[in-house]
Amino acid sequence: MKKHILIWVATVALLVCAWGVSKATLPDDAPNAAFASVAQIGEQASTRNLVATVTDVHLADRVTDAEGWSADGTWLVVDLEAATGVTQDQSGSRLAELTIGDRTFSATDRGTSFVDQRLVTGVPRSGSLAFELPDDVTGDRATLRLGMPGSGLGEVVRDTVIELSIDLAALPVEAEVLLDENGWAR
Repeated sequence: MKKHILIWVATVALLVCAWGVSKATLPDDAPNAAFASVAQIGEQASTRNLVATVTDVHLADRVTDAEGWSADGTWLVVDLEAATGVTQDQSGSRLAELTIGDRTFSATDRGTSFVDQRLVTGVPRSGSLAFELPDDVTGDRATLRLGMPGSGLGEVVRDTVIELSIDLAALPVEAEVLLDENGWAR
């Protein structure tokens, strides 16, 4: 009888250990996951080759630019300043995405967009990123990800990702937001 109890206790202990190992084991894509630098609005965040400051965030029903382009909808506009930190090789920003829950949205390239803006080492450029969103996400939390290109097409260098958490529910909805013109930061 004692032998059976000992076997059951050992079995339960092994199952608990196996469960613990399964919870502690990283997912299969972990070696390729980015390790991001966390940003705050108005504060500079930097990675190996990207330095960025998100200066403002707007939620709007309409976006326009200085050249006359406009679009209605639900828009998240991110005003920012960015520069490369070390080298101008591959100096265009390739990652500008917003994740809300399990959905990911890319910044639009319509209008005066900061998408693929050429960056200069140590000299910040400024502009706006605009994300067109469905109406049903405005009460959620979002994560903005900015990053630099890698050596392959569409590849992002894992240590050049900046993340900013945004509470969409806390943002007032503006009737219209003018996108900043791309240029040198002040």
